[in-house]
This record gives sequence, C-alpha cells and structure tokens, in this order.
Amino acid sequence: METAQAKQEMPKVERKMRLGMLQERFDVLESGARERLRKALGAGQHRLTELDEVLSRVTRDDWSVDGLRKRLDLLRTRAEHLRATTMKRVSAMPGTAVAALASGSRVPVQNLARELERLARLIEPPKPKDVEVVAAPEPKPLRTPKAKVEA
Repeated sequence: METAQAKQEMPKVERKMRLGMLQERFDVLESGARERLRKALGAGQHRLTELDEVLSRVTRDDWSVDGLRKRLDLLRTRAEHLRATTMKRVSAMPGTAVAALASGSRVPVQNLARELERLARLIEPPKPKDVEVVAAPEPKPLRTPKAKVEA
C-alpha cells in the first residue's frame, strides 16, 4: 500500500510509466479476449449453418408412406444386388483357392486369406461391445420418526 508520503516521494514520471504499462497490459488482455470471442462466435455461426443445411435436407425428403416405401424398395434392390455379387464371388472362391494353393507361392494364399476375412466381415453381423453391468445401489432404509416418550 502506498501512503500519501510515498506517492509524493515517487516521481511523477515513474507513476505515469507504471500507469502506461498497466494500460498496455489491459490493451493486450482486451485484444486477446476480443479475438477469442470472435473465434467462439464464428464457430457457433459455423455450427448453425451446418444445422441449417441438415434441416433443409431433411425437410426436402419425402417422409410420407409412399416416400418411405420407395426408399425401402431402393434399399431392397441394393441388398439384392450386393447378395448377387457376393454369391458370384463366393462361387468363384474354390477356383481361386485351388489356383492359389496349386501355385505354391505364399502371396496368393495370403491374398486369398485377406479376401476371405473381408467377406466374412461383410457377412457377419458386428459383435456387440462388452458392456459392464453395474448393480443398482441398495435403497437407503426409510427413517422412521422416533416415538416421543412421555415422561
């Protein structure tokens, strides 16, 4: 704490320098805060525009029964096409396997194993992740009011 006597002893120039340094610090803090605020507002505006785009796509889609039926038909045809392609590849696998094994080279066998693994991942449903089951906490006993003892 400065006393009145200490203020008088401190030269006026030094007080102005300290005040100027303090003002510079405030200016730096203010400019940093302004920049951070601009970035935060810009990111928020960017997210709002993304949300507007998603909402406009959803509102354009046809969610009526006929529209959903068309989507399901499209998915069904894609699934049938994928099934046909997979069946062709699987039916060609024995020939590929025999050719790979007959060549006696390691590379064709490794390629065959990779292809079989890839097809297995496409066909098999994904495995559920391990979920840790935590028991519910025991309920606390109800507090009963103490009976007043009459004396």
